[in-house]
Amino acid sequence: MEMETEKQIGKLVNVLHRIARASGYIEWTNPPEDAVRFCVLQYNRILARLRELEPAVATLFTELPETAGPQIIRIAAHELAAYFEEEERSVRRHRHRRHCGNIRVSVGL
Repeated sequence: MEMETEKQIGKLVNVLHRIARASGYIEWTNPPEDAVRFCVLQYNRILARLRELEPAVATLFTELPETAGPQIIRIAAHELAAYFEEEERSVRRHRHRRHCGNIRVSVGL
């Protein structure tokens, strides 16, 4: 994956976390219905963009219906973010490992 794509995915994952947080807040408060709908629409837009960047996502994650509740939105956002975070962690881990003979040394940036 090229650096620019990785950067964009990182930004989208950040927004997914914010959607999840907002959905949690919505559960505890009694906001207008359009707040829930807004979270669903944002999630679906991010999913569409991630499908363009990473086609494998299309078979794993589905759009949320506009009637989805805050709990479902939060779960979906966390799961989609987790898919990319694990990939990012393993890529970062692999990049920062240096080998010195039989001893492995991990270098963080």
